[in-house]
Amino acid sequence: MPTSLRRLALVPDPYPGESLLSWVDALAGLNQISRLQAMRFAAFIRPGGSSYYPSEYFVAHLPTEAMARVRVTTGLSATQLRRMTLMHYTDGVLPPPPISDPRAVAAWLKRLHLVHPVSSRACPACLEESGGRWPLRWRLIWSFACARHRVFLLSTCQGCGKGLHQVLPDPRSLAMCGQYKGDHPGNTCLRSIWHMRPPQLLDPHLLECQRRLNELVDHPHRQGTQSILRTLRLALENIRINYDEAPSLPDTDVILHRRWHNHDGALWYADDPLLMAAFIKVATLGGLSTSQDSAKQADMASWSTDGFPQLYTDGPPVNRFGGKCRAIACPSWVPPGQGYVAYAKDEPYVLCSAHVDHAVAPGG
Repeated sequence: MPTSLRRLALVPDPYPGESLLSWVDALAGLNQISRLQAMRFAAFIRPGGSSYYPSEYFVAHLPTEAMARVRVTTGLSATQLRRMTLMHYTDGVLPPPPISDPRAVAAWLKRLHLVHPVSSRACPACLEESGGRWPLRWRLIWSFACARHRVFLLSTCQGCGKGLHQVLPDPRSLAMCGQYKGDHPGNTCLRSIWHMRPPQLLDPHLLECQRRLNELVDHPHRQGTQSILRTLRLALENIRINYDEAPSLPDTDVILHRRWHNHDGALWYADDPLLMAAFIKVATLGGLSTSQDSAKQADMASWSTDGFPQLYTDGPPVNRFGGKCRAIACPSWVPPGQGYVAYAKDEPYVLCSAHVDHAVAPGG
């Protein structure tokens, strides 16, 4: 380790669940320096480097060499630093990464469509209360609302329309958007994120959905988390691909009906908290049963990680979130808790009762 590295005198403690970029902003604020200066002083770049422009995927992954330097300058442990990157969610909320090279990891995350490594969603009230500390989980597609303040999260600035909390440009304050308007450097958006007004969340069903998602995300390596979220993701993709056959959006907040019917044919829910909420509403039509009997569980009851069947076991798989019957030319939509779940290439798929004979036996 180079002897030129020195321990910084003023280092903030990370907030529970905070993102790495948020912590760097806290470090900059505590030392009254810019974000880029904080990155240099904390040795995110090798000492002696002529210039440093952080990757837009800064929050995604901290290379081993850089982590070793930052541990010396800040006193934070490797575990603390990793928890502030999206790699914290691998082998749980996210599948294991293929390799540890930063560029490869960034490309892999982009292909997953499960995270927002470049920007973050936001609850203005949470940011104001915490003094500008951004939770890491806001960068996951599973965060569509704030259960504490009962609002839908913002994904873009209400002033300039660009993504929030990006690594560049360096913002002038923790409350400010700071993005360039258009493609003109220097013409900075001065809109206060803390004073933006997100849409209210009134639907108690979706509120409970977000609470259960938070519980899964906050315990990313708990047994069953990956299976549950993978099944839900497949259900959402099923709705997107088979939009015309999927059930209509049930009674919910007016703003979601407006978004559901005015999507202009672009049903890409991963980038839109409102559309994500609408998709989850459709996928969870089975209700919020509290039964712990895996044979009776349907829909969101299977979000409980206790005792629900695993792949290649004798237990009957649960149709947690419903979906279109995968039999050829069958237009049926199978509601949660009904039909039959089979597997193809380790991936579950749903069959209606008329096509159970198309199922592939576990292990077959």
